[in-house]
Amino acid sequence: MKQPYLILCALFLLGALLGSVFSVLGGDHPQLAQELKTYFQATAQGETPTASLWTLLWEAVCWPLLMLLFSFGPPGVLGVPCVFLVRGFLLSYACTSFVAMYGWVGIGWNAVFFGVPALILLPVLLCTGHWAFSNACKTCISRETTAMSLPSGAMLVCCGVLLAVFVVLQGHLLPALVPSLCRRLLSLTP
Repeated sequence: MKQPYLILCALFLLGALLGSVFSVLGGDHPQLAQELKTYFQATAQGETPTASLWTLLWEAVCWPLLMLLFSFGPPGVLGVPCVFLVRGFLLSYACTSFVAMYGWVGIGWNAVFFGVPALILLPVLLCTGHWAFSNACKTCISRETTAMSLPSGAMLVCCGVLLAVFVVLQGHLLPALVPSLCRRLLSLTP
């Protein structure tokens, strides 16, 4: 079924468009820009706060768990598309705000702080969202009383590998790279 993918991707893109518009219309945020610059300067000097394993695991699985909850019936028919709309909005709003605050240098910040997690977690969200939306539609629209379909083993393995890669990158690799990246990006900031 390709139709759920199209619906979910369209709503994600609509959310991204709305996030960009709201960010641009929101104007300047000098206090937020100063707080972020202070955080980046502290990070460049090696004072990075580290996230616990539980925090990283929650960040990795919170959206897929929400998809699992919505897969059980009628609330998922509206809930899953709304999650994609909100996720697109939040990601776009944050990225556009960085570019609005820091200009072209903000693109570098986006790549570091939002790009890596998005490249790993968005495919997991799309796979689990498609599965949850399909199950919810089957339950609600066609009124099937049979047990809901389970995700394929290949999908579970791929999603599990991506989530593990996310935890390793966010927990070990990025904290080692972020201070040097922050020094480089701060040297470009006006």
